[in-house]
Amino acid sequence: MAAKLCDYLRVTSVGIVGAGRAATLHAEAVRAASGVTLAGVTASSPASPRAAALAGALDCEVLPLSDLARRCDAVVIATPPASRAAAAAALSSSRRLRAVLVESPAATTLDGVTELSAALPGLPVMAAANLLHAPALRRMLDAVAAMDPHHLELRLAVPDPTRGPGAGRAFGGGVCVDPAAGFWPVVMAAMGEEVESVAVPRADIAEGLDRAAEVVLRSAGGRHARTRLSWGARVAEAALEAADSAHVARVEVWPVPVAEMDGEPVVSPAGSAHPLSALGFVAQIERLVRVTHGEARPWPGLDAASSSLTVAVAAAMSVRRGGAAVHVSEVRSDASPFKILSALPAREAERVGGIDTFD
Repeated sequence: MAAKLCDYLRVTSVGIVGAGRAATLHAEAVRAASGVTLAGVTASSPASPRAAALAGALDCEVLPLSDLARRCDAVVIATPPASRAAAAAALSSSRRLRAVLVESPAATTLDGVTELSAALPGLPVMAAANLLHAPALRRMLDAVAAMDPHHLELRLAVPDPTRGPGAGRAFGGGVCVDPAAGFWPVVMAAMGEEVESVAVPRADIAEGLDRAAEVVLRSAGGRHARTRLSWGARVAEAALEAADSAHVARVEVWPVPVAEMDGEPVVSPAGSAHPLSALGFVAQIERLVRVTHGEARPWPGLDAASSSLTVAVAAAMSVRRGGAAVHVSEVRSDASPFKILSALPAREAERVGGIDTFD
């Protein structure tokens, strides 16, 4: 009885570093999670209008990063990737902080992921991959784990996420990074084997950004996954499908994940009707809370962020090589997709095959 009362009274304080779209989703998930309170939000400038608007909408404070660190048991870092290591370093001196969640993509290079980890010595760090926590996706992945899929395909199309001048450099790349970095962990989980090589038979490149791409992942065991990615949709669409000789598993991701097995809908568990619960954001925060109290390991860790970035960099290298497969061991730790594709001569960029959005 005493233990249950302790659990009931325990409230974990979570803060949000950032004030953009991702920060808003995480903040709303904190408010929807059980046993969690939103301590506040912070941004690069205490006078940030976006931070003030977010705090006003969520009825919390805009705090300097140092104050946020003192008030929080856990923090979500959801700033642009280039500023995340600096935010992490500023948080590292906190005596209260027990766990950190880093939005995807975690950095623009593998060196950046390493720097981020080094900035938080001794602290467990989770990589944001909300779809791995989504109930419908979990059921689909459990079904695929019992299969020997000969067909695995992701179709992902979103409206052009125009982020202003220099955004490609700040985020490290185009569609293979944003939003695909949030989907690569799901695709790799469905493959069930480590990715060995990446090939891009078709892509649409403009000003160093891959605006659309067909990306093929292959494992050492011979499994492969085909993905079709695009920024050109009027509305966001995403679907993952797997099949073997006996079964077909499929999940439509947006607006909320809906799974089906052999054409029959898979009933979602009770309590997952809220969009942020259905998309895994709430369960992700609740996992972060358990990590904070030493009751769970940080899953996925930053190794998942490194794997996703490795795929994106290898994809950019494949584009430079005319679509030839690139072994993941060839990916340099200081390379970013944006840098690789920005160096592509204009004549070569024009020869890269175009690609449509969903058929």
